Amino acid sequence: MSHKKIIVAIGGNLHSKNGLHPVEICQEAIKSLKCMSIIVEKQSSWYCSDPIPKSDQPKFFNSVLVASTTLNELDVLNSLHVIEKKFGRIRKNINEARIIDLDLIDYSSKIHKSNDIILPHPRAHLRRFVMQPLYEIEKNWVHPILKTSVAEILEQLDQQELELLSEFK
Repeated sequence: MSHKKIIVAIGGNLHSKNGLHPVEICQEAIKSLKCMSIIVEKQSSWYCSDPIPKSDQPKFFNSVLVASTTLNELDVLNSLHVIEKKFGRIRKNINEARIIDLDLIDYSSKIHKSNDIILPHPRAHLRRFVMQPLYEIEKNWVHPILKTSVAEILEQLDQQELELLSEFK
C-alpha cells in the first residue's frame, strides 16, 4: 500500500492527573503515533490561544503535524482516538476542556463525507490555531474543497490571538 500524506492537529488545555503540562502530554502522544503506523515528518512550533468559543476554560496549547501513513483515513482517525483515550481523553460535550485532542485535518487532499469521517476537517479553515501552525510547516497546502491556500485562509481569518511558545521545542 502506498504512503499517504496526512495533517494532524494536536492540542489540549488540561494538565494530567500526575501534573504533566498539556504540551508534555501531547509530546508523549506524538511518540505513540509511530506505533500506529503514522510517521511524523514535520511538526510546527507550539502555540497558545484562548478557547473557541470563548469561555473560562484554561488556554489551549496547539501544534500541527505533517505525517505519512499506509493506513486508510478511517483507520487513521480510529488510531488518533485510541491515542486520545490512552492519554485520558473523555468525550462528553462539544467544545469542552480536554487533556488531549487529535484531529485529522487532511488525508492526501481527499474529500469525503460520511457518518464516520469528514475530510478535510470541517472547521480547520476557521481556526487560526490550526492554520497558523500549518502555514509554518506546509506553506503550499491548499484546502481541497475551498481551493484556497493556507496563506489566503489566514488572511481571511479573524485576529484570534496566538502566542508562539519558545519554551517547548
